[in-house]
Amino acid sequence: MDEKMSNRERNIIILVVVLSLVLIASCFAIPFILSSDDSSPTTSSDEQAQVTAGETLELEDILLESDSYKDAQDIVEGNYVNEVDGDDLLQAGARGIRRMASEDYPEEQLVERGIVAMIDSLDDPFSSYMDAEELEMLDTQLSGSFFGIGVRMQQVKNEIRVVEVLEGTPAEAAGLKDGDIVKEVDGMDVTDMDINEVVMLIRGPEGTTVNLGIMRAPDPDFIYFDIVRGEIEVPVLEYELKEGDIGYIRLTDWTEDVDEQVAAALQDLEEQGAKGLIIDLRSNPGGYMEPAIRAADLFLRDGMIVSSKGRIAGSSSEYTADDQVDWDLPVVILIDRGSASSSEIFAAALADNDRAILVGETTFGKGSIQKLYRQEDGTAVRLTIARYYTPNGSSIDDEGLEPDFPVRNPVVGEEDLQLLKAIEILSTEI
Repeated sequence: MDEKMSNRERNIIILVVVLSLVLIASCFAIPFILSSDDSSPTTSSDEQAQVTAGETLELEDILLESDSYKDAQDIVEGNYVNEVDGDDLLQAGARGIRRMASEDYPEEQLVERGIVAMIDSLDDPFSSYMDAEELEMLDTQLSGSFFGIGVRMQQVKNEIRVVEVLEGTPAEAAGLKDGDIVKEVDGMDVTDMDINEVVMLIRGPEGTTVNLGIMRAPDPDFIYFDIVRGEIEVPVLEYELKEGDIGYIRLTDWTEDVDEQVAAALQDLEEQGAKGLIIDLRSNPGGYMEPAIRAADLFLRDGMIVSSKGRIAGSSSEYTADDQVDWDLPVVILIDRGSASSSEIFAAALADNDRAILVGETTFGKGSIQKLYRQEDGTAVRLTIARYYTPNGSSIDDEGLEPDFPVRNPVVGEEDLQLLKAIEILSTEI
């Protein structure tokens, strides 16, 4: 039995040795087999880098052959508020068109996409490329008239919400209400669209019809409206004398001559016997900066209005009040999350100089100044050229202005708690 066991052990040992040799041999053979497989050629990292570099140079050449792209990059490189590197901008533009170039898109679309990608690399939400349609929409907004249905809308997260239905418009006649949420336009789901895209879908030629799918709280089901587009005249300023000798001015935009309208409204309200004033800047996204500065000067005898700092000539300035005052009685300003840009400049100028009390919600927080560079092809580059600072030297970028009296209006219902608070405050001041 001992001899049989010895033979068995011997056989086991031989088997183990053979298996071990096979395993060791495979460790050397497999990499050799894989590396010598002609059916799966590989490229070294250096060769791959050369291929990528060559492709990038080709894409950059596509952009540099376009006057439109070169002009846009020159504008950004020479005027952006922060110093930027031209090579970095060009590389960003080239990366932006890599996929489109491989799919043989027309050169015009490649150039437009390259400009967009180049400006996007700034990581600045207020600098952008504007195509002819977007530029037309901006010009229309600042001109005060367009063809549409007559609503003001605001984007809240992924919802497009109606914040005001203008009187005497197709929207009012159709039955739209403040607080309605736009979910569909002509059958298209607009939930994840930017508000500018939705605006362009709703606007159109006079006399044509647009179908809106609306969600109206608390009903989860959509309500559909067929609305015939008409010419909409947008009043940027409205005013009235309220009870208690309180003047009320509402500003919805800062157009080129709106400061003159403010001055005229102040004179009329004073002649009617107003002893205090409410200025409503809620949902006013801004517009031109200069009218806001001139309007603030109507309330200030002296002091800083606003200052700006930029990299190019003329972008760093200080604006101070002159010695002329059109209104020296108490003022309350209504603000909310939709108050931005020029509205924040105006409100901060009066608040920091102790000429107004702020009521409502923290403003949007846009503390930068943009300039529109129009191109010969009907497009434009909208570029941040400076940052502005309140009279106290603060930047409100991404912060906003805090109200002296925080008040939030209910989402549902028509009670205006913010306005009621403003009237209450003024009643104790006059």
